Amino acid sequence: MGLFGLGKRQATFGLDIGSSSVKAVELAEGRGGFSLRSFAMVPLPRDVIGEGTIKDPAVVAEAIKECLDKAGIKSKAAVISVSGREAMTKRVPIPKVSAKELADAIALEAEHHIPFAVDDVFLDYQVVGESGNTMDVAVVAVKKVKVLEYVAAVEEAGLEAVVVDLDAFAIQNQYELNNPGDGGEAVALIDIGASFMKTNVIRGGASIFARDVPFGGHQYTDAIAQRLSIPVEKAEAAKHGQDVGVNWEAMVPALEAVSRDLSMEVQRTFDYFASAAEHERIGKIVLSGGCARLAGLDEFLSSSWGIPVELARPFQALQVDTARFPAEEIERVGPVLAVAIGLGLRRPGDKPA
Repeated sequence: MGLFGLGKRQATFGLDIGSSSVKAVELAEGRGGFSLRSFAMVPLPRDVIGEGTIKDPAVVAEAIKECLDKAGIKSKAAVISVSGREAMTKRVPIPKVSAKELADAIALEAEHHIPFAVDDVFLDYQVVGESGNTMDVAVVAVKKVKVLEYVAAVEEAGLEAVVVDLDAFAIQNQYELNNPGDGGEAVALIDIGASFMKTNVIRGGASIFARDVPFGGHQYTDAIAQRLSIPVEKAEAAKHGQDVGVNWEAMVPALEAVSRDLSMEVQRTFDYFASAAEHERIGKIVLSGGCARLAGLDEFLSSSWGIPVELARPFQALQVDTARFPAEEIERVGPVLAVAIGLGLRRPGDKPA
């Protein structure tokens, strides 16, 4: 669900501007589906983006340029996304109206369903169901200042933001491409980034609940640093399994404590979901983001709730040249690139899968 776009088709690429790194993915679309052209990731200093707010646009712009240069991406048309407290989505039932009347109806209803002043947000919507005289509409609201902040950083890098989406919908885009027959049960797509955990519960090709909470990889890093009295940079490297002279066993108590906190945050999200969708039951969880591959996290979450938990495989349905992109590398970076791949599937003027 793009918040805005140019409305004309052109060569685009997915650009995921996260709080710990910039990730770019370029896909080619052909008769046989999508193929991977290139991808790259460039780390960001920790304080450049805080709680989803870009504090140093110049540093972000330079990281974007470096990322595109590393990937060899020549396109200037970026598909980006936002997340966090200034972005929200909600399913709103409204009386059935014509397509021509729908925009005005949504603007009126939004005042009663979003916690922001309507004049301060970009609104988008998509009809996700109808029953009798009622339409079920997914309404997206993002504060204008948030969108313009990210667009400004992209433009400073010499690019144009041709589509702005939500992280949660980007994750859904790639999941549905890779799991085309998986529409019978509710699936919780959980992306755990450095600063935010984004949950999108989907069923039958529609988002039925979404929530972002300020919890992510930084909590793990800080816990390791505090327990072992080491710099956060060293703790971050150790968390990802790099050989920096830190014993993994020494980190386990810190990791387990944060995983318990993470599980409680997810439980709160599931409780909100249960109150909003009384007759729905989540059948499985799919993890993505930088923390998804943290050793043992999937097993821990599965045992906590008795629900199958698996890692996102965003490259599964893509044609990948294994001579250029080794299978081991694709498996390793897949969950981290889920948002960027979902964005790479978008084109101006379309609607997500």
